[in-house]
Amino acid sequence: MKQKIVIVDDDKLVLDLYSDFFRQHDYEVFAATSADAALKIIRQETPDIILSDIVIPTKNGFDLYEEVKLFDPDIPFIFMTGYEHIKKVSEKLNKLNVKWISKPVQLEELLALVQSQLKT
Repeated sequence: MKQKIVIVDDDKLVLDLYSDFFRQHDYEVFAATSADAALKIIRQETPDIILSDIVIPTKNGFDLYEEVKLFDPDIPFIFMTGYEHIKKVSEKLNKLNVKWISKPVQLEELLALVQSQLKT
């Protein structure tokens, strides 16, 4: 059975790139362009892992993270953020003790991070 991954990013081109990449690596991919759309998918599909940009429509990635953790605290969550946002959010990321990766993402690095989170 394929592992399920939810990818959340408001940039459709980036979302398509990540989705295609993970499908090629044998994941079942669910894509969302907003936090609200992601939450609907997460409640229906109970993914194995979630990748989310921080700056997304309807709610930010931190809001999405908090709602997901109320729903299922065991789902691994990886934040993706652009270089310009790292200084603003790094303190919060460190407090949450979550994994994150800066954009532009190196796909092989992201895959390795996903695989390591799914093994723990």
